[in-house]
Amino acid sequence: MLYTGAVDAIAAVSLKKATCMKHSLTGFLTLSVLAGFYVGFGVILAFIVAAPIGAINPGLGKIAAGMVFGIALSLVIIAGCELFTGYNLLIFKGTLRGTVTLGDSMLGWFWTYVGNLAGSMLFALMLIPTGIFAKDPWLTFALKIATYKMNAPWWELFFRGIFCNWLVCLAIWCSFRCTSDSGKLIMIWWCLFCFITTGMEHSVANMTIMTLACLLPHDPAVINFGKMFGWNLVAVTLGNIVGGAFFVTFLYWFAT
Repeated sequence: MLYTGAVDAIAAVSLKKATCMKHSLTGFLTLSVLAGFYVGFGVILAFIVAAPIGAINPGLGKIAAGMVFGIALSLVIIAGCELFTGYNLLIFKGTLRGTVTLGDSMLGWFWTYVGNLAGSMLFALMLIPTGIFAKDPWLTFALKIATYKMNAPWWELFFRGIFCNWLVCLAIWCSFRCTSDSGKLIMIWWCLFCFITTGMEHSVANMTIMTLACLLPHDPAVINFGKMFGWNLVAVTLGNIVGGAFFVTFLYWFAT
C-alpha cells in the first residue's frame, strides 16, 4: 500500500518515545521543556523581524515572520525534543498502528504539554531582562498580537488551531518522507511559512507570546493569565489536536 513505509517508521518512533516516557519521565520532561525553548526562539525571531516591517506594511510583516519562524520546528526535528503539536502525529500514529496504547498516547500528550508550557513560560521570563521588548516597535507589536489572541472569538481560535497543526504535522510527515536533511528543512520551511503568514494558531508558540505579554506593561483588562489559560489555550489546543490527529494522522493511516 502507498505510504506504508512512512507509517511504519512513525509507528516505530512512537514506540521509542512511549518507552522513553515510561523509563525516564525526567528525561522526557526535559526534552519537552527544550521544545518550549526552541519554539520560543522562533517567536522572538519572528517578532524582531516582523515588528518594524509590519509598522510600515502589515502584510509584508506577516510574510517576514513566516519566512523566519521555521527555525522553531527545524530545531525540534533536527536537534531532537518533544513537541506537543508534533505528538498528534508521532504518538497517535503508533496507537492507530498498534505499537502504542491509547493510554500511553494520552500520557504523552499530557507530559509534552506540561513540559512545553514550563519551557515556554520560563523562556518568556528570561526574555524580560534582555530588554528586547522594552521599547517600540517590539513592545507594541507583542502586546497587539497577545491582545488579539486573548480576545478573539473562541471558534475563530479553534479553527485557526486546526489549520495550524494540520500544517505542522504535514511538515513532520514530510520529514519522514524525505531522504535528506535539506529536503526536510525545505518542507518544514514551506509548511511553517504558510501557517505563520496566514495567521494560524499554535498552542506552544502562544504560551511564549502570551506569557511575555503578561510580563510586559499591559492593560490587565485585555491581557491576563485567565484569558491565556481559560480562553486561548483551550480553543487552540483542541484545534491543534483535531488538525494533527485527524487531518494528517488518521487520514494517512486510513488511506494506507
